Amino acid sequence: STQNKGIEVMLSGTPIKKDNFSWNTSFNFTYIQNKVLSIDGEANNPLTTGNYRPLNAFVSVVQNYSVAQIMAYDYRYDANGNVVIESDGIPMRGNLTPMGSGLPKFYGGLSNDFSYKNFNLSFLIDYKFGNKILSATEYYSYQYGLNKATLPGRETGIVAEGVLEDGSANTQNISAEAYYQGLAQNVSKTSVLDGSFIKFRQLTFGYNFTPKILGDKLFSAINVSVVARNLFTIMKHTDNID
Repeated sequence: STQNKGIEVMLSGTPIKKDNFSWNTSFNFTYIQNKVLSIDGEANNPLTTGNYRPLNAFVSVVQNYSVAQIMAYDYRYDANGNVVIESDGIPMRGNLTPMGSGLPKFYGGLSNDFSYKNFNLSFLIDYKFGNKILSATEYYSYQYGLNKATLPGRETGIVAEGVLEDGSANTQNISAEAYYQGLAQNVSKTSVLDGSFIKFRQLTFGYNFTPKILGDKLFSAINVSVVARNLFTIMKHTDNID
C-alpha cells in the first residue's frame, strides 16, 4: 500500500484587458509526497520492477520510500569515511542504496495568452523538480570515454583517491580507460542523474477570421495557428541526455 499527500495550487488572472488587447496568465504548482507503507511479503522488500541495460542498478518498490525508487550501488567506505579501492586501482562497490524516485516532488507550468485584435500569441513553460533518472546513456558514456568526466588522467593515468582494504593509501596508477570503465560498472550511482528541468514547452501564434471577414459563409469563425513545441530548455542537470 502507498500513501500520497500533497497540494495543488492554480493562480490565474487577467492583468490587462482593453478593447483591442488582453493578457491572460495562469500558474500551476503541484507538490506530492509519495511513500510505500507496506509490501506484500517481507521477502519482497525491495521489490524490483525494472532495470536498465547495464544491469547494475534497478527501479524498485521500497518500503518507506517513494515508488519508482532507483536502487544503485554506492562507493564502499571504511569506518573513517574513506573510499575503499580495490588492488587493481578501481573503487570498490558498496551497498545497494535508494537514490531517489523517478517521480517528481514538484511540477507545474506557467502559461500566458496575449490577444491583439484578431491576433493571438500564447506560450507555455513547464517544470519538474525532485525526480531522478537511471541513465544507460550516462553509463555507456563512461564505458566509451565520451563523457567529459572521463577526460582527466588520459595522459598520466589515474591514482584513485582512497584507501585499500588494509587501510593503507592507494598508490596504484591505472589507465583512464580501465578506471572509468570499472568505476561505472562498480558504482552505478554515477548513472543516476537529477532529472529536474524547466522547459519552454510550447509557442502558438494564430489569427481569428471573424464573421465580418468570412461573410455569410459555412463557418461562423476560423482560427489558424502555427504551433511549435519543445523549443528550448531553460534549465536542466543532465548534460548528455534530454
